Amino acid sequence: MVTESQAYIELISYFTENLDLFEEGKGETIDKTVRDLIEEHIAQKIMAFFSQHEGLDQDTRLDVVREADAIVTDLEEFLSRRLDQKSTIQQEQFIIEFSGLIKNLFDSAFGN
Repeated sequence: MVTESQAYIELISYFTENLDLFEEGKGETIDKTVRDLIEEHIAQKIMAFFSQHEGLDQDTRLDVVREADAIVTDLEEFLSRRLDQKSTIQQEQFIIEFSGLIKNLFDSAFGN
């Protein structure tokens, strides 16, 4: 599905090209950790995806949730030592953008 696509590989490359955004001490922090932001924004985008694709059967929904969990796991592996640091505004903006791109992958996979 999505995590096995070329588009996902390119999206992960884009993420890794921006890892320097997640170095400590690079901007004003907010009261959320990097882990909190990743989980929150990806969950929001997956919920929005489900709202837009109400006709998906239960098995497909479960597949999408498993894929989203795999994506979160991938991101946590890239950011392992940085997950519990306070996030910066720039990191939050990047995570919001990135989670939107993830939603776009799911939309494309289901013909939105």
